[in-house]
Amino acid sequence: MRMPGTSTQLMVRQRNSTAAAIVRALLAEGPLGRKELAASTGASFTTITKLVTELLERGDLEEIPQARPRRSAGRPTIPIDVPQRGRVLLGAHLHPQHTSCGAYTLRGEQLLYRSLPTAAHTSQERIGEVVGLVRDVADAVGVDAVLGIGVSKPWDEFWAGPRPQQVVDVDHTGLLDGLRARIDLPIRVDSNVQALALDQHWWDGYDGNVLSILVGRSVRIAQMRGDSLVLEGPTGGGVVSHLVVPGSTAPCNCGQTGCVRVTCTDDALLTQAVDAGLLPSDAMQRDLYPPAAADSPGLADLRRCRALALGQFVPLLMGLLQPDQTVISGPLGTQDEIQECLELIRTRHAELTGHTARVHRHARFGPETWPRASAALALDSYLAAPLAIERGTPASGNLAAADQSAGT
Repeated sequence: MRMPGTSTQLMVRQRNSTAAAIVRALLAEGPLGRKELAASTGASFTTITKLVTELLERGDLEEIPQARPRRSAGRPTIPIDVPQRGRVLLGAHLHPQHTSCGAYTLRGEQLLYRSLPTAAHTSQERIGEVVGLVRDVADAVGVDAVLGIGVSKPWDEFWAGPRPQQVVDVDHTGLLDGLRARIDLPIRVDSNVQALALDQHWWDGYDGNVLSILVGRSVRIAQMRGDSLVLEGPTGGGVVSHLVVPGSTAPCNCGQTGCVRVTCTDDALLTQAVDAGLLPSDAMQRDLYPPAAADSPGLADLRRCRALALGQFVPLLMGLLQPDQTVISGPLGTQDEIQECLELIRTRHAELTGHTARVHRHARFGPETWPRASAALALDSYLAAPLAIERGTPASGNLAAADQSAGT
């Protein structure tokens, strides 16, 4: 027997699926006319016309005025596109030293960016900082225009032994619950590497089967296949700390020798630099990448050794996960050092497989990288159910029925 409401649920699901296809087509190819949308999405012209009308009324799409309208057989074609200003995505990032937040169009164009140093000593204080900054940015762009909020943070690692001293951290559940208790908008919290993978997919044009590798205080991976993350939620930002790097003899406190954590990470390089007297004991990871005038041969040698290690390790990941292309993110070093690292990866991959690897460096990398990547989390959740946000209600940011955001 069919359960009551089943057909209604299926209809809602189908409408959201078609609406998502419309928005995705416009992001990729827009502006488009209704007939072009029907051809691109595979939906009937009648279905497209009805949904486009609804999305226009909601303000989620807009008609593009033209001095000389495009003509086709019958009525003039009026192009449709995603709004340039009327709908925005917010992205926030928790860095160990600061909190940042930005507002972005559906095409990833930055409208506003703010960053504040953290003074928090407890998890609740840190959550309060995030809430305050997000509210300020939402007020500045207009709360009713916000489609959703993405929040990313460096994901916790498993440490065998005492945990290194670091700025107060906030776990996934505490952060998500704290934000939802104080902000009445769709919110998605995820790891920074997952956010980066979505940013690269939706806004940087990396399509297909793409492996994203983030090299920083730890080495993390995420993988997109088509429009979907291979792994999602709080455990999805894969940390590969205890995989072994061929040729590395560095001892790890997990009991193994040659782990990624003690060979390829910024934490490993910082420890080596301090032990060698290249940096003072109170140095931070950013000190591994000084301006050219302040650089030293010793630091350059450490970065080059790390590049050699990545050249051995990354091809093993590529062989295991079989991506069409791989994107490496992180400071890594000078431009020459980065290019050398990429060439080492390509050479080793060719030796192992006989094929030429498509390996790239993430073109944009700096403080403003992370809020935009976080906003891509909000875009990904919005595209899962564009009709889920109730418009024209006092709490217009509420999700209708089930929460569509990942990580719940």
